[in-house]
Amino acid sequence: MMRVRRGFSLIDVIVGTALMLVVFLALFGLLRASLMLSSLAKAKAAAVELATTQMEYLRGLSYDSIGTIGGIPSGNVPQYATSTVDGVTYVTRTFIEYYDDPADGLGAQDRNNVTTDYKIGKVTVSYSMSGVAKSVSLVSNFAPPGIESSTGGGTLSIHVVDATGVGVNSASVHIVNDSISPTVDFTTFTNLDGYAVIGGAATSSAYQVYVSKSGYSSAQTYARTSQNANPNPGYLTVVNDQTTNVTFAIDLLASLALSSFSPATTTAFADSFADASGLAVQTDTQVAAGVLMLANQALSGSARSIPITPSRLDGWGLLSADITTPVGTRASIRVDDASGNPLPDSVLPGNGTGFSVFPISLTGIATSTYPTLSLEADLLSDSTTTTSSVLDWSLSYTEGPAPLPDVGFTLTGTKTIGTDSSGTPIYKTTLTDTTGSASTVTESLEWDAYTLSLGSGTLFESCPASPYALSPGEATTTDLIVGTPTTNTLPLLIETTSSTTVPYATVVLTSPNYAATIPASACGLAYFGGLAAGSYAATVSAPGHATTTFPGINVSGVTPTQTLVLP
Repeated sequence: MMRVRRGFSLIDVIVGTALMLVVFLALFGLLRASLMLSSLAKAKAAAVELATTQMEYLRGLSYDSIGTIGGIPSGNVPQYATSTVDGVTYVTRTFIEYYDDPADGLGAQDRNNVTTDYKIGKVTVSYSMSGVAKSVSLVSNFAPPGIESSTGGGTLSIHVVDATGVGVNSASVHIVNDSISPTVDFTTFTNLDGYAVIGGAATSSAYQVYVSKSGYSSAQTYARTSQNANPNPGYLTVVNDQTTNVTFAIDLLASLALSSFSPATTTAFADSFADASGLAVQTDTQVAAGVLMLANQALSGSARSIPITPSRLDGWGLLSADITTPVGTRASIRVDDASGNPLPDSVLPGNGTGFSVFPISLTGIATSTYPTLSLEADLLSDSTTTTSSVLDWSLSYTEGPAPLPDVGFTLTGTKTIGTDSSGTPIYKTTLTDTTGSASTVTESLEWDAYTLSLGSGTLFESCPASPYALSPGEATTTDLIVGTPTTNTLPLLIETTSSTTVPYATVVLTSPNYAATIPASACGLAYFGGLAAGSYAATVSAPGHATTTFPGINVSGVTPTQTLVLP
C-alpha cells in the first residue's frame, strides 16, 4: 500500500499569507491607534498643566496687579507665551477683563455707578496634534479685597452689527492706544449680541479700534491727517466714570467678477492671387500675374480656396469677387462647406449655378451648421486661346467679442471715512487692479455700490452697468467690452415695447456693400464698429418676438446709442 504525501498548494500558501497579512494589519492599526490615544492624552495633560500653572500664577498676584501687557486692565502678564513640551508647541493666551455684575445693575443702571465690579481671567492653551488644532481653557473670577471701587477710568462699549443692524457675534475687536502709559494693544471678541464691553479703560482720546471677522468686511477708526482732516469715525475718547458707546458695521464679503473683452469685429478672408497660397485645390487652373485663370489651353477648370474657419464666429457677411469674362468665356463663384460640397440652394439661393454678380449676402447661413466655408471658382471657355479669370475674391464675417487681457480698472465705493480740509469726501474703498492674463479677475468687496473707471481705452459696454450695487454675500459677474472707437460706430440697444432689454437678440446690419451679424449682449446691446458713413438697415430677431427690420439708420462718426423696439 502506497502512502500519499500531501503538501501545501500555491492557493493554500496565498490564502494563508493573506490571512496573516489581515491579522498583522489589524494589530498594527490597533497599535497605531493606541499610540495616538496615548500621545493625545499626554499632550492634553501637558496643556492642562500649563493652563493650571498660569491660573495659579494669576491667583498669586494682588488684585491691582492682575492685568496683561497692553491690555485693559493693564499689568505685567504677557498676553501670549510659547512653550514646548515633548516636541509639542503650546501657545498660552491670558485674557483679563473687568466684569459688570448684574446683581447691582448693568451699565447706566448700576446702583453705585461702578461697572468694574471684579475681574475675570481666562487662560487658553492651544496646540496641534496630527494637524488638528486643540485647546484647553480655564476661567476664574478675581474679586477686589474690599468693596468695589472705580478704577479711575471709563468704559468702552463697542457694538458690532451687520448690514441690517443685527449684532455680529465672535467678531474680533482689536484695541490700540500708544499715547498712554502703559500702552494698550489687545484683542477681545464680541458676545452673542455683538457687544464687547471693556471697563477700566484709562482716560484718553486716542483709542484705535479695528473690527474684523473671517469672511466679513472690516471696520475701524481713522487718524486725523493732512489728507483726512475730518475722519469718520475718528479715534475714540474715554472719560472717567463714563461709557463711550460706538457701533461698527461689518457683514459678509461680496464678490465681483470682471471679465474683459474686445468688441466683435468684421473682417474678411481675401485673396488677390499674388500666389497660390490661398488655394487648397486646383484643377486645370493657374495663378499668374495676380490672376486666377485657366491653364494649359484648358476649356474648363476650377479652384477652391483654403477653408475659412473663424475662431469666434458670430455670422457670415458678404461674398465679393472681381471677375473678367471675355467673349466666349464664363466664370462663376460658389460657396462650399467644410467638405468642399456646394451649399444647397435651400441654404444659399442660386449657389448651385454659381454667382457672377456681386456682392452676395451670406447672413442667412447658420453658423452652427456651417462654421467653416470655402470659395470655389468655375472657369469655362469656348477657345483654347481665351480664358475667363478671377482678379480677387473675399468672404467677410464677424467674430468676437474676444477675451482682452490686462485691462486696468478702478472701483470706487460710496462709503466714506471722512473728508479733506475742503470737505471733499474720502472714500473707504478705492481698488485698482487689472483683469490679468486670463482676462478675468474676482474681487472680494464689502457691501456697497461701486463705480468703475478704466485706466485706458474706452468702455463700450459694461453688462450689468456700473455702478454695481453689491449686497452682503452676493456674487456678481460683469462683462466689459473695451477698445478704441473707430471713425464710424453704431451701438444698438434692443428693447421691448415695455422698455425692457432683450438679451442675446441676433442683429444683422446691412448696407449695399456691408453685412455683419452681431448677437446682442445679456444687456441687449450690439456694438458695430469699423463702419463707413452712410445709411444702414438692421434686422433683429429674438425668441418670442417677430423678426423686424429697421431701415434708414444713419451712421456718421461715433453715433449715439440707437434703441430698436421689438414688437
